[in-house]
Amino acid sequence: MNERAHLFASVLLDPPGSRTSRQLGKVQVSSLLRTLFPGEVVIWRNFPEPLYMMERKGVHEVDFIPDRPVEADGLKDLTRVAKCQMARSLVDHASRYEWVILADAGVMALRNWDHLFERSEAEVLVTRSREGKIDPGLIAIRSEVFEKFVLKWEAVTGSGRGQDELALVLQSDGFEVREFERGEVVRALDDGVGFREVMKAAVVVLDGMPTEMTEAAFALHMMKTFGDKDGLFLELLES
Repeated sequence: MNERAHLFASVLLDPPGSRTSRQLGKVQVSSLLRTLFPGEVVIWRNFPEPLYMMERKGVHEVDFIPDRPVEADGLKDLTRVAKCQMARSLVDHASRYEWVILADAGVMALRNWDHLFERSEAEVLVTRSREGKIDPGLIAIRSEVFEKFVLKWEAVTGSGRGQDELALVLQSDGFEVREFERGEVVRALDDGVGFREVMKAAVVVLDGMPTEMTEAAFALHMMKTFGDKDGLFLELLES
């Protein structure tokens, strides 16, 4: 087992009138706690209501006010910039952890995923889209190279490369980059991804329309949390 814990950090941004990221964030944190994530969770959010009224051990919520309005158009770009700022704020604390995991709101655990880090010799772990592009929605960085990673990321933020900024960072010299174990991290809403593939995964990344994401997150969370072979939960609902 690793001597140090991991740090999971996520940015949740909701435009006015939307609760998509809040709903996804609550499922995200609940899924990590339920699957015994070995470390701490940091959430940057732009909405005033905490995800949990009662404090959860190891979960830290930070109020974040972006430097420009949060709107549906351009939300991914703003989230990426905010995530880079969040990463900078974590540099001084990174050495306390084995891995720092940077995630979007649509990342949730279906089962424990310690093995994805214990078996890897990489410095950076990524997942890719069907087109082979690095998915900026989930990336894990060893703490030993975290500051170097953040410095290179800051250098290209705002370069106009959009979702390809992280690919530009990781193409530079100095990082041993590998993909998460095949089949263990699945982009659940991609075309061609089947139900069995999703249910066998340790982690899913939801990237799609807001309604698709919240409905998929809720369904998966309910199945994993309350599903049982005897149907007891259904019996309780109908009693």
